[in-house]
Amino acid sequence: MPKVLAHEEIVVDGGVKQLTPGIYNPAEGPSAVYAIIHAEDGPMRYFVNGQNPTADSGALLEDGDIVELPSIYHISDFRVIKSGDDNGKLTVTYED
Repeated sequence: MPKVLAHEEIVVDGGVKQLTPGIYNPAEGPSAVYAIIHAEDGPMRYFVNGQNPTADSGALLEDGDIVELPSIYHISDFRVIKSGDDNGKLTVTYED
């Protein structure tokens, strides 16, 4: 059974954001191999291939949506940007 390793909250308020390496891949202890992201507030766009999204390009992520990242590669390559006037917020849970 997977174990929760860490959480983080990211406000998507301008510019491209990514998940925090020091949280999902700490210098000591296990790295995450799975992440679940809950989106809140304003619309966002994202990619999981390391490419930077734009306000008009990328998968749409709206309030209440959930994204699952099934590997450390997807986690490290996740990029997000806000896509409307309102800031977005991501709540991320990392598991081993």
